[in-house]
Amino acid sequence: MQGGDSVASARKVRDERGLTAVVEFLSAFVLFLVIVSAFLALSQLKLGSNVADVDRLDQMAIDGLERLTDSKGHVVLRNAGIRDIANATDDWQLYNASTLLTADLLPAIGDGAGHLDMSRIGALGNVTEDRLIHGLGIDEGLSLNLTIIVVQSSDESQIGEIIFSDGSSRSSATRGATASRIMHLDDEMVRVTLEVHNAGREPSGLRITEFMADPLNGPPEWIELENPDGFAMNMSGWSLARPGAFELIQDGALAAGERVICTGNAVTQYNPNNAMMIDMAASGVLGTGTIDALAVEGIPSLSVGHAQEQYSRMM
Repeated sequence: MQGGDSVASARKVRDERGLTAVVEFLSAFVLFLVIVSAFLALSQLKLGSNVADVDRLDQMAIDGLERLTDSKGHVVLRNAGIRDIANATDDWQLYNASTLLTADLLPAIGDGAGHLDMSRIGALGNVTEDRLIHGLGIDEGLSLNLTIIVVQSSDESQIGEIIFSDGSSRSSATRGATASRIMHLDDEMVRVTLEVHNAGREPSGLRITEFMADPLNGPPEWIELENPDGFAMNMSGWSLARPGAFELIQDGALAAGERVICTGNAVTQYNPNNAMMIDMAASGVLGTGTIDALAVEGIPSLSVGHAQEQYSRMM
């Protein structure tokens, strides 16, 4: 019995010493944290990023992504500049680009049940980048880039497919932030990534796709313009010009992938696809009948451009 008592006594001493060591370590660690906290408080420092602009962009990217994906969105239309609150609706995706350009808009893409809605994603093509920035609560003067890509699908060939991608490149940004979420879209999983940055906007890709110069038998001359981008394009400030004639497009928006016809006579213009139409007879940029404003030799100097961006595309 005496031998057993000795072993138990030795084990007890070892346990007490081990417990004492743990208590001493924890006490020292707590004291270290108190000292560090006091030092940071006195010097007015904090752990992590201490750049206000970066923190602000981080928060805007996170908040903007939540607003974009957490709800169906909302729109309040304007009639002669007056908000039509009585007819406000969550079905913003039903309106065209020109209508949404002047509305109070939150262009969210959720279905109200935690999943994404393909019809609302498709309707992003009716929203300009400016309207999306304003609707998501991102500061004016900043830019964004939005990408939606398939990451999981029963059809392996669909994985990596880009459902939507457009916005300003952040290649020249000095400050930027990115937020991502993986969500259900029908029977697939997609990653939604929102970038917010200060790189500024690149010139939009409005381009001349077709034209009719010096037509026979008296029909009007016409020029077809296309928006190849993913977002809608605000047409205000864009112009069409040729030597000796110039016309500024006053208002409206052109949806992603859609085309607008500039014509010398809107009444007789052939328009089988019911595209947006702009009559340019009064300015003399385009002619009709015996008036050939676009003589064949003048076509190489025809241009479309945006005054604010000092940018043009030449034929």
